[in-house]
Amino acid sequence: MRGRFIVFEGIDGCGKSTQARLLTAALIERGLAAATFREPGDTEYGRELRRIFVEGRDVSPREEMRLFLEDRRIDVRSNILPALAAGKVVIMDRYYLSSVVYQGALGVDPVEILAANEAIAPPPDLTLLLDIPADVARQRIRAARGATNTFEERDYLDGVRARYLSYCDGESIVRIDATAAPEAVHEELLRLVVDRIQPRGSSAGGE
Repeated sequence: MRGRFIVFEGIDGCGKSTQARLLTAALIERGLAAATFREPGDTEYGRELRRIFVEGRDVSPREEMRLFLEDRRIDVRSNILPALAAGKVVIMDRYYLSSVVYQGALGVDPVEILAANEAIAPPPDLTLLLDIPADVARQRIRAARGATNTFEERDYLDGVRARYLSYCDGESIVRIDATAAPEAVHEELLRLVVDRIQPRGSSAGGE
């Protein structure tokens, strides 16, 4: 039986990596097979993207889109599809909605970005948008590592956040207020995810 596919999205500094880790651990504790992956991945394209994050944008928005697309193509083939085929709950730290909003904010047509990704990547069952204001995100980033990078300028993050919110439908893409303490956000996420992935009247691990 195919597994379930859950994606964390949001602007930098919203807590995606922390919440993906906490959710994976909580699902495993409940007897569910779960796997976590992140983007960019550990590919030549992902490594180039991380270099750009640190050193600054020295490629065009369209080239940036291409790098994400090629990195994602490998991730889907090597990680996501095998884990789903094994019946696991796959939890992604970023996915193609990130490309739609981040490269879209740089002027690339979001419809084009979405079509290119949907041609190679399976859609999530649930996308969790961790939403925080850009100022809060930048404060968190500076507290964690002392400085922001080229993807984390305030005006850019404001635009990205607005684009994310425009895609929320409350069903397949759900907005979560991520300004609360990480533990409180985790509890809300866990309740939502367990409700979505477990049939009514059942409980994982015999609980």
